[in-house]
Amino acid sequence: MEQIELLLNDYLIYIVLGLGLLVIILMILVCVNAAKMKKIQRRYEMFMSKEDINLEELLVQYTKKLNVLLQNEKEMQTSIEYMEKTVKNCVQKVGVVRYQAIANMGADLSYIVALLDEQNDGVVLNGIYGRDGCYTYAKPINGGKSTYNLSEEEIQAIEQAMNKKSM
Repeated sequence: MEQIELLLNDYLIYIVLGLGLLVIILMILVCVNAAKMKKIQRRYEMFMSKEDINLEELLVQYTKKLNVLLQNEKEMQTSIEYMEKTVKNCVQKVGVVRYQAIANMGADLSYIVALLDEQNDGVVLNGIYGRDGCYTYAKPINGGKSTYNLSEEEIQAIEQAMNKKSM
């Protein structure tokens, strides 16, 4: 026992310095861990809401919202496809020609309007202004042609409409 006391007395200063150095190293490690923990705590608080919602509930809510958005997208896509089919049969091309139906009548008061869809089907309207009144005639158009005889102005209005780009 005396030998241990002598040994301790001889090396006591070194033991105290070693333990002091160990305490300083441990204090530095505690400070580093505290800083890291504070950073993790800030990230956690930023990620979690103030309403005490746990992560599982949050994921369930986002999954439900995602499913609703996907369903809305499908409905919109169906709606867009329906509109694209419908718009093909709507008037997309218009040609207008004004002309003088009766000589010495003055300005070009008569007109022709060609209304065509994407397939060049539609109608040509001929509004004739004369001394005794105004008359309107309609002729069906299929594929840019009519089963009725067309005047030069009507053909011009149809060609004008067909040369326009459809939507």
